[in-house]
Amino acid sequence: MAKYRIMTFDGGGVRGALTVNLLKRLNKRFPELIKKTNFFAGTSSGSFIALALAYGLSVDELIDLYSEETARYIFTPKHIFLFKPKYNNEHLKRVLSVIFPPGLRLKDLKRRVLVPSFRVDGGNFIRWRPVLYNNFPYSYTKDEYVIDVALASSAAPIYFPSHHNHIDGGVIANNPSTAAIAMAICKNAGKQKLENIYLFSMGTGYTPHKINADTRRWGALEWMFNLRPPLPLFNILFDGDVEADALFTSQFLVDQYFRLNPMLPGVIALDEYQKIPYLVSIAQKIDLQPAIRWIAQKWFD
Repeated sequence: MAKYRIMTFDGGGVRGALTVNLLKRLNKRFPELIKKTNFFAGTSSGSFIALALAYGLSVDELIDLYSEETARYIFTPKHIFLFKPKYNNEHLKRVLSVIFPPGLRLKDLKRRVLVPSFRVDGGNFIRWRPVLYNNFPYSYTKDEYVIDVALASSAAPIYFPSHHNHIDGGVIANNPSTAAIAMAICKNAGKQKLENIYLFSMGTGYTPHKINADTRRWGALEWMFNLRPPLPLFNILFDGDVEADALFTSQFLVDQYFRLNPMLPGVIALDEYQKIPYLVSIAQKIDLQPAIRWIAQKWFD
């Protein structure tokens, strides 16, 4: 059986600039890297990358999406977020409308794609639920508009308003690798055997977090608004599952899996667009030899 190649992209807001600049370096080294990929998956900010690549956009066009200028536009104006979202999503909608035609649906994309989100009102179901937007032939989501899917997956609570009663896919799968494997082996979707799957996972960088305080007496205020680390419960929900997913995926695929997620020297919030030049400089300096060796050995026939 032929190899089935999956590329996944974590959420992380402006830290997606790190991802796309690492991808640019890898794509320069392997010009067939994107072309050989069968299936893209991305969550939140990573959904923009996955959807764009599935649509057929180049890595250079993604670099423009993650420029400091574009991010500054998306993350303005700022509101006091105790009583309303920190940002509205009008500027983000306009940016996405430049990339994706308003009438573009998931089924119109050139490659398979998966984008997690979470529907808080349940839709036709009796309770809230995860939604795995995808464009496989039997998918009930394949007629959804690409822009709506991107907005639904990136509606980070506190930062952006929910979109059509959906919130950020990062609450269930900020690293979408395991979800992508599940979709790939599903009999109504990818129909692949696990032994044929090769998965390259790209993170948005991580900063080792820990809470040194005594948390035994913490209540809602401490878990929500403590400053070390900032918004601890929010960061646990979005970052904690990332490494758990990496562990699960490595158990499923062993050496058919590679995770590229460099450590960052300090915390970079998802809206800190001022740090994008810094992220770009990190991406240009990271040693990619382990990733290059894995791609050369595993990705190509």
